[in-house]
Amino acid sequence: MPEPTQSERPASAFPWPALLLASTLILITGLLLALLHYQLHSRAMLSSGNALFNQIAKQLQYSLAATYNPPRRALNLLALDALPDTENLEQRLTRIPMLAQVLTDNPQLNSVYIGWDSGDYLMLRPLPNAASRDRFNAPQAAHWMVWHIAAGQYRRPVVIHLYLDQTFKLLESQHPPHDGFDPRTRPWYEAAKASANQIITTPYVFFSTNEFGTTMARPAGDNAVLGADLTLSQLSTLLADHRMTPSSELLIYDTEGTVIAYHDVQRIISTSRSGPLRLKRFNELGSTLLAALALDGYQIERQQPLTLEGRHWQVLQQRLPVKDIPDSYLAILVPEDELLADAYRIRRQSVFATLLLMLVLVPLVWLAARRRSGTRSALG
Repeated sequence: MPEPTQSERPASAFPWPALLLASTLILITGLLLALLHYQLHSRAMLSSGNALFNQIAKQLQYSLAATYNPPRRALNLLALDALPDTENLEQRLTRIPMLAQVLTDNPQLNSVYIGWDSGDYLMLRPLPNAASRDRFNAPQAAHWMVWHIAAGQYRRPVVIHLYLDQTFKLLESQHPPHDGFDPRTRPWYEAAKASANQIITTPYVFFSTNEFGTTMARPAGDNAVLGADLTLSQLSTLLADHRMTPSSELLIYDTEGTVIAYHDVQRIISTSRSGPLRLKRFNELGSTLLAALALDGYQIERQQPLTLEGRHWQVLQQRLPVKDIPDSYLAILVPEDELLADAYRIRRQSVFATLLLMLVLVPLVWLAARRRSGTRSALG
């Protein structure tokens, strides 16, 4: 029996195997393109994430250096002034505008002061808001508070508090009883006297405010020591300003893991009734993440990705690059999924767009093939 001619074949004949093969190739190509886009975006994201993390870490390190270095330079200049050679309150009040300028130029400072070997003491403190004025029982128009102790000229130390306005005009004076404060027994005075250079103390409780902080101090001549206070809350505010994602952890700690600054300052002070106030170690902050990090030790310097609590983190731990500060470390932990949230979104959209394009092309190929087959049949 003879084979049917082209015109005698059924009009419904359709090249299914070839179309199926073409569709399969299109889908495979689409999947391969999607996978390629995924890998390329992932590499670019990790590279960009590392660059962003390094940039943020450097900005924070620069900010920390900028917090300490200007007041340290200011103390060096104050040591050259006539203030250390003054002998009474009248002479010392003429130097108040100079001390005020130091505080104005360095708003991170809590106060600036000088203590003498005689036991005399002069402090200038800014009163920038109503809360600070209420704390020291100052007039509402007061902008500066002077605390002076005259110990060398009298049988008993004489204390005076002076409240000045912005132009250093005297608004009110108070004469509280001597509360036992002696600059010569304070850690900043003893450390500076024992050193020929400027020092930065480890954190301790300030006498006048009961706050934790550190002091920058240096000898001034042969008979005095200059100091400036920086509270831990001010350092913690600096860390909070550099917190880049909601779950980021930023802290400064010493070689024993004791937290000096944390982006949530309220959590670093232990308020146990059974003992004195103390600073917590970072495995005591209530963060299981930081507790897991502490298992590796405190005196570690590294920058690497770590998987903690089933989550990928970018981690930096390094010694603080600030001259004369006691051995302290900076730790920054940022979750990759938050650091790269925008990049993850772009990657998902790119992969989805590639797959969607392939899925649209398959029906179009089928439709074009059917039309071509129908045309051939009609012509046949």
